[in-house]
Amino acid sequence: MAGALSGVLAYLGCGLLGFVGAPRAFSLLALVAGVGSLLSWAPGFPEALVGGLPWGIAVAADGWTLGLWALGLFLHAVLLIHARDRKDSFHPLTTVLIGTCLAAALSRDLFNLYVLLHLTSLLALVLIASGRRLRAIWAGVQYLILTQVGLTLYLFGLGLVYGRLGTLSISSLAGRGVDLGDPTLAVGVGLLLAGAAVETGLFPFGLWLPQAHGQAPTEVSVLLSGIVVKIGAVTLARLAEAFPVGNVLVAMGIVTGFGGILYALWERDLKVFLGFHTVSQLGYILIGIGLGARTGALLYAVAHGLFKGLLFLAAGEAVEGCGERRIAGLAGRLSAPVAVALGVGTWAIVGLPPLAGFAAKGILAQGAPVWTKSVLVALSLGTAASFAKLIPLLRPRGRGRVGGLALLETAVIGLGGGVTLLAPERLDLRAWVEPFLIAGAGYALYLGLRLRRPALPRFTLDRALVSLLGAAIVLAGAISFAH
Repeated sequence: MAGALSGVLAYLGCGLLGFVGAPRAFSLLALVAGVGSLLSWAPGFPEALVGGLPWGIAVAADGWTLGLWALGLFLHAVLLIHARDRKDSFHPLTTVLIGTCLAAALSRDLFNLYVLLHLTSLLALVLIASGRRLRAIWAGVQYLILTQVGLTLYLFGLGLVYGRLGTLSISSLAGRGVDLGDPTLAVGVGLLLAGAAVETGLFPFGLWLPQAHGQAPTEVSVLLSGIVVKIGAVTLARLAEAFPVGNVLVAMGIVTGFGGILYALWERDLKVFLGFHTVSQLGYILIGIGLGARTGALLYAVAHGLFKGLLFLAAGEAVEGCGERRIAGLAGRLSAPVAVALGVGTWAIVGLPPLAGFAAKGILAQGAPVWTKSVLVALSLGTAASFAKLIPLLRPRGRGRVGGLALLETAVIGLGGGVTLLAPERLDLRAWVEPFLIAGAGYALYLGLRLRRPALPRFTLDRALVSLLGAAIVLAGAISFAH
């Protein structure tokens, strides 16, 4: 525990010192301290109190902690390489944000998670608006408003749960075997789930996500999709430990998976398109959490952080290099490193072997009910259909900057290859053929849909608020009715 907390404190301290001077040097120092901290406690440590009884905060390190620490530190290293020339407050803000994420991954207390989610939202807002583009600033404002409403719901849920059970310790709640037959408690748990869903960016709770991730500066998009939304996901995983909400999370995962794909199919802005796919990919993670497939959900969260970080980094380079955001306007104009990175990221997110997406989807589907496997196949089909529109972008034209792209490509390939070798069932011929068949069917679906332009609702701030509150009411009511 002492080693883990020293890593968090090093990140927060170095981040604050970076505002005074030498921002990149202090950020690099934080990374070194973070890696040393991770090595000191990996693969985990049992629960302990920071501060002692009766007000101490429970912390522990499990598989989720290990995975998110490794992911956060790796993405930080990538951004230190890719954004080495930035002189503004990016590096100090990034360092403090990652430190906050590391602390959240350790937390075993629902109120402490609320505080850390709140801090994460504020830091992310500043980073989103740091590009000083009007659309980015407005996307950041919408993000702040919606997440603050979500966190208010979460706070009300905390009050109801604490009033009924007298504790917010995740381990204590899990040990009690909480029964949600009490309507007040059921509503409280529903509000907790709704608040965490908003922070995570689930459909239709967190409709801030596509625009915020799409309009943010390139490196910020990598952070948001790579690690920040995973803190919301780990909060949902902790809630699943404490309360019997597995079926609810599976249903939320299915809705967010297909909701994100529906909008991604017809989105024309490259970065906003990737934002919608962050929404859809979160569906896989929630389904895994809801089914109790912790290893599969965690592996997919890490894999997604890597290949979506790669996609956003490549997309940002494409948009900045060409001065064009429309997918159609970028065809045949990308440098070789950017085109290759988009190709590797697309290959991974579609789930083709032997990259990270293939390995993670295979582990996630192991032991799942037949109907769930059908849902996962349908999600993969939709993913392949929507990513087919990027094929014209994969024709390279000239040289360009590699930066952190190579590091992410290596990680996507290495994680996929390593897991595939360690899981013999992923070497089966059928396991390799099936993703290509799905990808082919997805391309055929794309050809059939590309000329259609359905009038999908556009989510302005007022509509997003109504959607959030309506979904929260439905969720709380459904949990009360089910129990």
